[in-house]
Amino acid sequence: MFSLLKKRGILFLGLSTTISQLGDRLTHMVIITLIGIMFPGRISAFSQFSVTISLPIVILSPFAGVIVDHFNKQQIMFRCHLIQSGIIFLTPFFIMLTRSIIPVWVLVVLFFSLDLFNNTSKNSVVPDLVEYDQLVSANSMILALNRIATFIGMVGGGFLIAWVGWQVGFFIDASTHLIAGTLVLGMGAKKLFEPVRKVDFSFSTELKKSFNTFRSDLKELSLLLLRDRMVILVMISVFVLPFVSAVGYTVLIYLVQQEFGMGTPGVGLLGGIIGVGMLAGALLIGHFGRYFSRGLIIIFSISTLVVFFFIGPFFISPVFLYVLAFIVGIVYSFIGISQDTILQEDVLKGIRGRIFATKEFIANVTFVVWAVMVGVISTILSPFMIIRFVSIVLLVILVFTTIIYRSIPIEIRSKL
Repeated sequence: MFSLLKKRGILFLGLSTTISQLGDRLTHMVIITLIGIMFPGRISAFSQFSVTISLPIVILSPFAGVIVDHFNKQQIMFRCHLIQSGIIFLTPFFIMLTRSIIPVWVLVVLFFSLDLFNNTSKNSVVPDLVEYDQLVSANSMILALNRIATFIGMVGGGFLIAWVGWQVGFFIDASTHLIAGTLVLGMGAKKLFEPVRKVDFSFSTELKKSFNTFRSDLKELSLLLLRDRMVILVMISVFVLPFVSAVGYTVLIYLVQQEFGMGTPGVGLLGGIIGVGMLAGALLIGHFGRYFSRGLIIIFSISTLVVFFFIGPFFISPVFLYVLAFIVGIVYSFIGISQDTILQEDVLKGIRGRIFATKEFIANVTFVVWAVMVGVISTILSPFMIIRFVSIVLLVILVFTTIIYRSIPIEIRSKL
């Protein structure tokens, strides 16, 4: 797999995406630190952060592909990183000038909007850098490097920001994206990444087509849900991961950073443990998943979350939260891999891509909705009451998932 690093293009793309992922994690850490300083005791501030992360993806997802396909992908990645570096560098000056959190929310919206175009370009350009039979190895290598960068960025970034302060943290973060953008230029000559066909086109017309296609995809999914119970099972379970993520980005981060006084290093460690749990879950399901029904794995995983969130308020402590983080990481892999495998096996090839794209859209919308709801109810309920509320919602999802699974004929269940 790592022998591909001998190829110049994939080497520089891998280095760029690794540094970029490290910068993304540092962005999270420095903003979480700033929220803790400016809004102590307010869960709703973390809720606002969660919404501003996902909202650009929800709004721009139907259109990003159209834009990327009509421009040089290398230049898109370079310019996205360059602009990201600039706005991150300027943000602390605007914060000190305005003494407001508004510059941070502007940064987050712009940053993650650009990230969408950057990531779309990265995924689109890989086939230009390797042979067709090397695609799986290339994607696996990039993912492995990104996981390493995520762990370093979350755990190391938390301690780094606590040491140097949020102002310097912004400048270090800006430098990572400048380096990532510069590395993109090393992939090869600009002409190698030009669009296949250069044609005159109207943005308004193309975006309208893209939106109509996206609306058609939603209709396709709705029709599929009426006749395929395994897809219904997956789509019900889709609500679990963004729901738990929304709670993690709001309540759990608040508890670790402020209630337990562990600051940003504690939050970074929490994220790192989730990452280790996801790796462990992927390895476990990779080795033993074929012996169990994917539907049962999803039901078991949701049941585990119900139990831990239900007992959480009775045993809440830093140690318990870190144990919960590890379990959540495992469950993320169990549910995510099971969902994807069911859809890959059960959905016809001709509509598979649209179904996966729609699934991601639903997941991001769910995340935004729940992040807003958690922020609203945090003004009424304590963090521990919110955790109890989470267990009730998960229990309802578990009941519906179990009912759908039991309604699937045994001969179909046995094949999944």
